[in-house]
Amino acid sequence: MYCHFQQNKPISLDKLPLGGNMTNFSQFTQLSAPLVFRSFSIKFVLRGTEYYAVNGNEYAIQSGQYLLANPHIQGDKLWVDSADTVEGICIDIAPALLSEVTGSFLAPDTPFSDHALDKFFAGSDFLENKYQAQDTALGAVLQNIGRQFSQNPEAGYQLGNDFYFTLAEKIVADHRPMLGELYGIKTVKHETRKELYRRVSRGKKFLEANFARPLNIADAARDAALSEYHFFRLFKAAFACSPQQYLIRIRMQKALQCLRSGNFSVTETAQACGYADIFHFSQAFKKHYGIAPSGWQGLSVQVADFSRIT
Repeated sequence: MYCHFQQNKPISLDKLPLGGNMTNFSQFTQLSAPLVFRSFSIKFVLRGTEYYAVNGNEYAIQSGQYLLANPHIQGDKLWVDSADTVEGICIDIAPALLSEVTGSFLAPDTPFSDHALDKFFAGSDFLENKYQAQDTALGAVLQNIGRQFSQNPEAGYQLGNDFYFTLAEKIVADHRPMLGELYGIKTVKHETRKELYRRVSRGKKFLEANFARPLNIADAARDAALSEYHFFRLFKAAFACSPQQYLIRIRMQKALQCLRSGNFSVTETAQACGYADIFHFSQAFKKHYGIAPSGWQGLSVQVADFSRIT
């Protein structure tokens, strides 16, 4: 099912069918409507900003971002308030279809049971959150279909099960690593676990965005609204390394890219990676890759091991 909602057309989002596959393309400048997650839902914004109140939290979903939620999550309302047209896509995936994809997706070496993964998507443990489309497998598909809908919204698209199967596969692929990270945080209440995971993930993104400047882990902890110790403890539980180890990993990835490009001297590379002096940079590089930054070129050894944590 495909629907196109426009400004000044009758709309009743809370009366749409429950539990099925459906895709809505919307164009509004003003909107206020009850928010009901009828199925497993994707809320993707192509232009402007849509606002969602979910589980007591407010999400501003901007262009190129999307929100994921399932029927167990308590929605409050959706609103749009803009001088310019805001374009968005809402895609509902039937829980039964997502469950089928989840079950068939698992390999024999999957480190968690079928039940755990299916429960994650279908139950209250699911982490409602917003994502950058450019960072995920699902996001790449959303950007593609978004361009089509935006260019020709009246085309009357026929979206079969294969379309929803593809989306479900991308959702599962994106979330498999997250499952272990989320359940690594041990709490009694699942809502507490989800909130702590959001915070520590925000701190992780802070490290990724600011690695090129002199940085203290306490800065990332403050951004995550956690004490430095609790940030350290939760980071290790979720990501299996300390924040400092992760920061070094990011810097070493960047360092290798700079040196391989041939456009950076060792000193310039050190500065680009957040090191105040070449001595500490060279020391960190050699410890991570087993070779000094000035001597890595021309060797046949494999140095581009980005997964190594030292």
